[in-house]
Amino acid sequence: MGKLASFLALDGADRWATLEALIDLAVAQLRVRLVPPRSWRSSFGPISLPGDMSVLDPSSIATVRRVRLAVLRATRNLPTDPNCLPQALAARRMLERRGIASSLFLGVERDADGEPRFHAWLKVGPEWVTGLCDESRYTLLVPGKAEPA
Repeated sequence: MGKLASFLALDGADRWATLEALIDLAVAQLRVRLVPPRSWRSSFGPISLPGDMSVLDPSSIATVRRVRLAVLRATRNLPTDPNCLPQALAARRMLERRGIASSLFLGVERDADGEPRFHAWLKVGPEWVTGLCDESRYTLLVPGKAEPA
């Protein structure tokens, strides 16, 4: 089945969520490229710390999963290859529109050569939205203190 046929086979809510994810991913990629890392906290919203988890309302599970799948579909169908941070930002934006709070995590681990590898993931309570990983391998980046106005 071709991509268009697969897209048309989705129900209306999934089609809309996929289109929304395509747009949000494109915007998030631009933001990541244009915003310097020192400004991420103020530009991308709060970054979560260990134990900082939104509570997952059981009635929201289907919505969270729909957003997760829409972001995955959109990621596979963009001409660019959005990494974990734009995916997490796009999903966060989609969840915010639906009134669902999420937790964004930024972490770093060292590869075999000692080089840092950064990763971003998004969760709603215990439910993974983007960036599935072994969290224990990452040291969470603690957001810096807000700069004085």
